[in-house]
Amino acid sequence: MSMGCALSPAGRAVQLAVAAAMVALLVAPAGAQSLCRFYVASQYDWGANQGFYVDLEGPELASLPIFLSTGDGSGWRCPSAVPGFEFDRDYVVHAVISPTGSQLFLDGALVIDSPGAWQPAPGPLEVNYRPSWATENGDWLLLLRRLSVTLSRGGVELERHDFDLADAQRHVALQLFEPGAPEQTVLGSRPGDTVTVDATFRFARSDLRAWAPFIDRYGQCVYADFPGKVTSDADLVADIAAEDARLAAMPPSPDFDQYGGYVRAGWREEPTGFFRVVQRDGYWWLISPEGHPCFYVGVCLVPATRWPRTPTTGREYLFEWLPPHEAPWLAAWGADPWGQGEPADYVALYTCNLIRKYGADTWEQQATDRALRRLSAFGFSGGGKWGAPDSIVSTPVLYVSSTPSLAGHPDIFDPAVAARFRQELESQILPRRNDPHVLGWSFQSEYDALIRRSEIRGILAMSPPPASKRALLDHALDTMYSGSVPRLAAAWGVTASTREELYATTPSPSDEDVEALRRWYADRFYDFVYTTIKSIDPNHLYLAAWCTPGWWEDEADWHLQARHCDVMSYDRYFMDYANELLQRLQSEIEVPTLCGEFSFPQFYNGERGFGRYWSSRVETEAEAGDCYYAAIQAASQDPHCVGMIWFHYRDQPLTGRGPGHGPGLVYGEHYAFGLVSETDRVKWPLVERMREANLKAAPWRLEASGRPSS
Repeated sequence: MSMGCALSPAGRAVQLAVAAAMVALLVAPAGAQSLCRFYVASQYDWGANQGFYVDLEGPELASLPIFLSTGDGSGWRCPSAVPGFEFDRDYVVHAVISPTGSQLFLDGALVIDSPGAWQPAPGPLEVNYRPSWATENGDWLLLLRRLSVTLSRGGVELERHDFDLADAQRHVALQLFEPGAPEQTVLGSRPGDTVTVDATFRFARSDLRAWAPFIDRYGQCVYADFPGKVTSDADLVADIAAEDARLAAMPPSPDFDQYGGYVRAGWREEPTGFFRVVQRDGYWWLISPEGHPCFYVGVCLVPATRWPRTPTTGREYLFEWLPPHEAPWLAAWGADPWGQGEPADYVALYTCNLIRKYGADTWEQQATDRALRRLSAFGFSGGGKWGAPDSIVSTPVLYVSSTPSLAGHPDIFDPAVAARFRQELESQILPRRNDPHVLGWSFQSEYDALIRRSEIRGILAMSPPPASKRALLDHALDTMYSGSVPRLAAAWGVTASTREELYATTPSPSDEDVEALRRWYADRFYDFVYTTIKSIDPNHLYLAAWCTPGWWEDEADWHLQARHCDVMSYDRYFMDYANELLQRLQSEIEVPTLCGEFSFPQFYNGERGFGRYWSSRVETEAEAGDCYYAAIQAASQDPHCVGMIWFHYRDQPLTGRGPGHGPGLVYGEHYAFGLVSETDRVKWPLVERMREANLKAAPWRLEASGRPSS
């Protein structure tokens, strides 16, 4: 997946943890353990043993090594030097990566000499960044002051790239939220070329207490200075009238029914009171409960009046003000939102802003009503995942909590477990079985919905053997080893002469056998979920489990889920609507697709304290609006796609939404995903462009299919 994608709280936590571990293993040089890193310049492919990077790795400045690493196509050389860096003084680095060897000079002195060739890597040259997987903080912050990279061939300089480091000179306190200011460019290096990196930098102290407090009473960074920053409660209240005036000029379009169906299509299907899908003129369409064709555009997490919160325990000192644990502020507080038994308090300063803005007695209802008014004005069909008022369309995600999990998922081969599984699904589905505002159900989301190879190995190691282990062994024996226990036992390294003896073993199947078992087991699991949900509720669509292209065990996960759904749902954070992989995946299945999460979070050049979302980051709200417009236009013209859902309604807290707590500055995501800010201010450059695209989406689709709207 694009490691962007946004998720359920539990799903995203898993995603980030897995991503950090996986990428660290892929890129860390042998013997290196620190996840506290900063890259001055790099162009490399670690797995292919190609390229180079100049970086610093370690939490303590006094013992901080600088690396000059090069790959020659067969392996890596990762020499380093520990010069004993000091705070608050400039250092000059000159690194030369040549066909015969590489050297690094610090303040004119040679500190690294690495004989041997190097092999250039494809991809962009990247500079001035901390990778997203480098989650450890140190006592230092690197501040680049000057940086240039040159490319020479045969002694002749062919390229020179001088980087503008103005963004890197922003306030040190702001850089502590997100170090560096990454840039990239094309560097056309070939075998035999020489690359030279020249940099001047210094180190600042990352002592949080020296800069505290960081967060003002409205959830903004104390050190941020930008137009529209809230400075008083009166600012919040004044926003109401100002927003009303702008919304008055954005009335709901009469061209859509209450579910987002387009009434001017020139054709209509028989209304059923529920969403369904049809294929017409080669294009898939959602059909609204009223029978109108619909290209769905939605927003996750509406109205988000109490979430996301940020952890406060152990870092109260970061906040200029925290609400008292008494009415009306109690609504802002919570605990253990991730269900991990975390002994920490969490707070939503956004909730406090809503209380100040709309009044202590009616704040939540007013905020909800306004959120719905906004979505209608901005041309959205309704909500998406992770909560929405029952009065608008949404895509609820089902979970089970009391059904026992075996090694990641319930044992559907155990009749008692399967019955409990069904009961939990019924308790969530039955209250809304006749609700036309449910676009469709899904079960779990993204990576936590996958059946993993580790899960299969875990089940096979269990004793006494659960029903799933017996089912796996029966399948392997009957279909993979022609019913021969001796053959299976020999292949899997166990001693058994009967089926019952086989159940009692702890086998070690090959990777190929595990994958075959995984696919069979996943197919059975997804079939169970689909048929169970459809038997409980035959009225609504089943949307699968928001598979994330590229973030899976392998492509089989996409195809296995697509076999057991009405609409294949996925999440993808991107700068282009559909890459070659997504286009191919869509063409290989027989059901339409629905994107449940995408976004273009604004970084604001690091001037507000938000995180840098690597896969789909933009700088400004206007740029985000343009990207949204392009994505909706492309998606609406794609015959497979029936809708796109934005993640999500409001920005995340600057100090992160967790999980995790302690003295650190950021725990978890802290991205500007929202249509509105932490102070409940609408991002007008973004939503005005959104409205334009949303109102054009169905006409674009009709035109692409050869049937323009009436």
